[in-house]
Amino acid sequence: MNATPQTVGGWRRILGSLALAVLLEQLPWSGWALALRPDFVLVGVLFWALHQPARIGFGTAFFLGLLADFQDGAVFGQHAIAYAIDVYLVLFLRLRLLQFDPFRQAAQLFPILLTGQLAVLLVGWLAVNPPTGLVILLPVLSSTLLWYLIAGFVRLWHGKGLRGQA
Repeated sequence: MNATPQTVGGWRRILGSLALAVLLEQLPWSGWALALRPDFVLVGVLFWALHQPARIGFGTAFFLGLLADFQDGAVFGQHAIAYAIDVYLVLFLRLRLLQFDPFRQAAQLFPILLTGQLAVLLVGWLAVNPPTGLVILLPVLSSTLLWYLIAGFVRLWHGKGLRGQA
């Protein structure tokens, strides 16, 4: 019998999913697909901050935010600040979020994702020219939908129904 704890498999899953999120950000998005593209990295960080708070926290969120800034060519620290704010809010509401089914979780995460996107908007506004429209807020809707799909898949994977029936 193996006496070592199962920490390696957990880290592999976390790092693999976050690497996949970073790669999905690299796809050639253009036009409305770019405007509606969910923030894959943020959704991945928030998912793991919710389910593995001892492993994923502010430092990881800040680092991946800096990576997202580097990828997007944005103001350095713009996404990092937003990711840290969102992780704080998810950790603050963690016990509440874990009680909900995927639909209600997504509804509770919508204002958190909106707060992060508003932080990105504000930092970008203060650092460079203000945006021409509020199209920057569209990824909140697609990120909320992505959260619902991921939370629903995980819930079904564990043998639970989408509405809380076992």
